[in-house]
Amino acid sequence: LRRRLRPRCARPPFICAPAAMRLTLLLALAYVMGAEAFAPTGASAFARASGTSAVSMKYSPIKAGVQVEVIAGDDKGKTGKVISVDRKPSKKKNGPFVLVEGVNIITKHVKPRARGETGKREQKEGPIHISNLKPVKAEAASE
Repeated sequence: LRRRLRPRCARPPFICAPAAMRLTLLLALAYVMGAEAFAPTGASAFARASGTSAVSMKYSPIKAGVQVEVIAGDDKGKTGKVISVDRKPSKKKNGPFVLVEGVNIITKHVKPRARGETGKREQKEGPIHISNLKPVKAEAASE
């Protein structure tokens, strides 16, 4: 004899599910639909959701052309003018990065591109995280 397969309940599966499963399905549905109340909280959740660092700020006094001082790292104590600010995270590290004139100098070995050309070593500024910088007041920078 063959038994005909029938659903255990004629109603939709959401209604027939046990109470704990219904709650889980409801929360998942609300999260997928974009309900903010059910979203994870905290800085790490913000970083995952927005794709930016939790350190990134709505307002930062560090902009291109501002004089800054390095407060952490190998170049601690050095001052320089901000060349550019990159607020987007890179592939490996999260966070807004800044290029500062004369700070975090890296040497890049460049291969010869054309026939007869020789290779060379270029020195340029490397990125430094915005949290390792503080703006210097104009009167303090001129002294």
